[in-house]
Amino acid sequence: MGSTEQKKQNIINLLKAIDCGYTATETECNWLSTITSLDLRHSNIGVLPKSIGLLKNLQVLDLRSSHTAVLPDTIGNLSKLQSLRLNANPISTLPNTIGQLTNLHSLFLSSTDITILPESIGNLKRLHSLYLFDSKLKQLPSSIGRLEELEELDLGNTKIVNLPEEIGQLTKLQSLELRDTPISGLPTQAGDLKNLKSLNLRGTRIKNIPDSVNFLTKMQVLLIGNTSISELPTWIGRLPFLRFLDLSNLSISEIPESLGCRKLPFFEANRIEYSNIGINLSGTTISLQNKAIFLETPELISSLYHSSELTTLSECRVIFLGDGATGKSYTICRFREDGKKENPDNPYYTKETPGVEILDYPKHPIDEGLIIHFWDFGGQQLLHSMHRCFLTDDSCYVVMVKTRETKANERARYWLRNVTAFAPKSPIILFVNCWDNDDGKRTIDEPILKKEYPNIHKVIYCSAKQAEAALFKNAVMEPILEMASTSTGRIKQIPKQWMEVRRAIEDASQKHYYLTKQQYHRLCSQNGIIDEQAPELLSFFNSLGVCFSYHCDKENVELSDYKLLSPIWLTNGLYAIIEEGKAYSKQDGKITRNGIGQMLCNSAPDKVGNKEYRRTVADLVYKDYECPFIIDIAIAFELCYQIDKDTLFFPALCTNNTPKSAMIAPPDYPVHIEYCFEYEFLPDSVIHKLMIRCFQRGYTIDECWLQGIELRYLNYHKIIVSMKDDRYLRINIYSKEDRPAWEFFPKLRDEIVDLSWGMNLTCREFIVDGNDKFALAKLILLYNEGVEIERGDITFRKFVVSELMGRLFDSWSISEMEYHDGKILIKPYLYHPASSKNPALRRAIWEVYGKKCQYCNLPIPYKELEVDHILAKHHVGVKDNQLSLYLAELEKNHQFSIDIPDYVENYFPACSDCNRKKSNELRSMVTLREYHAIALKHTRKVLDLMRKYEIEMRKEPVY
Repeated sequence: MGSTEQKKQNIINLLKAIDCGYTATETECNWLSTITSLDLRHSNIGVLPKSIGLLKNLQVLDLRSSHTAVLPDTIGNLSKLQSLRLNANPISTLPNTIGQLTNLHSLFLSSTDITILPESIGNLKRLHSLYLFDSKLKQLPSSIGRLEELEELDLGNTKIVNLPEEIGQLTKLQSLELRDTPISGLPTQAGDLKNLKSLNLRGTRIKNIPDSVNFLTKMQVLLIGNTSISELPTWIGRLPFLRFLDLSNLSISEIPESLGCRKLPFFEANRIEYSNIGINLSGTTISLQNKAIFLETPELISSLYHSSELTTLSECRVIFLGDGATGKSYTICRFREDGKKENPDNPYYTKETPGVEILDYPKHPIDEGLIIHFWDFGGQQLLHSMHRCFLTDDSCYVVMVKTRETKANERARYWLRNVTAFAPKSPIILFVNCWDNDDGKRTIDEPILKKEYPNIHKVIYCSAKQAEAALFKNAVMEPILEMASTSTGRIKQIPKQWMEVRRAIEDASQKHYYLTKQQYHRLCSQNGIIDEQAPELLSFFNSLGVCFSYHCDKENVELSDYKLLSPIWLTNGLYAIIEEGKAYSKQDGKITRNGIGQMLCNSAPDKVGNKEYRRTVADLVYKDYECPFIIDIAIAFELCYQIDKDTLFFPALCTNNTPKSAMIAPPDYPVHIEYCFEYEFLPDSVIHKLMIRCFQRGYTIDECWLQGIELRYLNYHKIIVSMKDDRYLRINIYSKEDRPAWEFFPKLRDEIVDLSWGMNLTCREFIVDGNDKFALAKLILLYNEGVEIERGDITFRKFVVSELMGRLFDSWSISEMEYHDGKILIKPYLYHPASSKNPALRRAIWEVYGKKCQYCNLPIPYKELEVDHILAKHHVGVKDNQLSLYLAELEKNHQFSIDIPDYVENYFPACSDCNRKKSNELRSMVTLREYHAIALKHTRKVLDLMRKYEIEMRKEPVY
């Protein structure tokens, strides 16, 4: 009958002809009886022929999006039908004969106009799955209870208000979807659903979790987010198999102990995945407990419940950010002066903030118990590298710009991006400081900024300097205090022992500015906190700003030694290094430990450069043995890198001038390729961290400046990475003619992508050719769709897609690239194990390489073919540093093992003379990379042919 489409059309034509009176021949009837599956989706069939009932052996009927409005009664004749799909059709009723489909396993009625099901639906004794989501269903018939084999029932986003009592008879039901329905409760009989594993009540009108859920002992997934539920029952944590509980966007009083001590991880996720494990608190507010505690480890959560006494603590950290001289310090001082204007006796009204200062506001006019800690960050550009240490989601933020600034929108974006990069979930107030009584609204595009940054709590306009006290209170103080008082970072109740430890830390830091790990554990022990809880409690204190400590590694394991530092003591030291350090450095970023010691152990100079200068704490000097405490934090947070035992590299101490070598094309590297990362916001911390990682990886670094780095790789490539304003990171790669850029570039790209994702920065990637830019995401799509040519966006020149990508990526990586959820995933090629004796492999290699020896390029008869290992075990003994580096790279990144060197990518076809004389051993070891690159380009064809030959030889593939 021809192709599948033709066969389908022949079936429809024959059925329509029979409806019109045509008498089918015996051959045609026999043919119709052989049909077991009929796919009519997107067919625009409209009216299903009545003669459909002649398909006696039909098991699958797919009518999705076929504009079917009516099912004929003859549908009941399909007694062997197992799956019926009617999704996305204007059908509004089902015939009663639907009940005759007693072998039906699945029925799809989603996105239809059906409002009610016939009672005969209860006759479908073997029905396992019933999908009605996004339909107009208003009620279920009582006969639904007779579907004794039903396991899945999806009623999501329907009009259904109540479930019939008979729902309790579905004793095999495992999944019940009621999301986004007007249901306000469940019948008591729902407690009889003994096998129910998943219940979705998200977005319903339910106000309380029905007690009947307590009897569903096999429950694994319970979704109650986006409802009006305000209290969680005490028994909810005792559901024995519960693995995922969604509490997102609820306003509840507390997490009951049975749930908090369940040791299910708490997390925040906007997207619901049924595979999740834990308790989702995204957008959830908890009035009597601190939500942040539940995002810590189970040990810390447990102590919250097992404490003999709880105490109330209410405080919030409000961090002021903005350029220098925008009025941050002035605004904070007006808070402390109850809104009054300039007090000549208060030095904070006229000074520029050096580093970071912390001031408390202890009297909230509404919430008297709330203490606000104002953190005032200096606006100096060099201090921005410190933000990553202190900007957290547990704080509120005030971003200040001034109307006197000609680019107020751009500066607002800069700081808004900075906050969202490090604290993406925190509320922000944008304060437009109106100078000369300007109303400010003409300088800020408020609607666009709110759309770009939805966590903007409010935009306020006022003159910090000129507004009278009443106006300042109303326009500035009240919105900031309201944001702080409603912040999810506020604390409500914590164990009294925690408060005692907190006070002890603060008392000690006032005397000595720091505590040792041993002293801290001793304080915890004295207050009944065990050693296992101590590091988690310290993380909690860090988030409050009580202290600052780097005390756990990346696997959250407590370090053998650490210090608890006073935040102001730490920031004063970091600020001093960054501001005063250039006098001890050659503007190459390098500074000795001795230089830092001389700097910190002496009083601050009166001037740095030509400007007056003072430290955060003017009279604070450090002792010799204290300086390493500050340096250790700087290293841990990648503010600096330890080159050797005496020398440190601080990117912030580099010169601001781009070196001449980075501005001209090097003549020894004639091949030039440019790549570009485009960010919504690019903080200089990205390039600074990249510098430090390049030191860590042992790359050859020729130059560093404040916004760029110049690298060399094996003397074959010169790479210049530089920032262009706060949006673009440009990579210029200069190479020898015979060395592909993908030898090094993918590693560098991986570092930049990893840094960007880790800092919650989004970016687009482009391959650049002169004035033309090609988005990598688009190139991947074009390549996967088989499109060969792409035109430049400026010059309209034609470019070959594979060649564009091949400038920077090897062929296997290109074929494995994916664009997923806004991220480009580039898989490194994997070496494919295959025996060199495999006849299918040997045949494939011989064919793909043109039946020639890869070394001498002479033809090889197949019977004389020898398969040579490019890299063999005996190469390991050769003393060649480049080989050692290359082998280490293969083993680490590409799953290559020299102990088992039998890989498709490690083979060349060779004649007996080249192979047995092993002339290839005489080559320089650095050429192995080139040979592997050649083999790599042929791998896909070798694998495809190998599979073909194995099938022909009736063998299973070996890869």
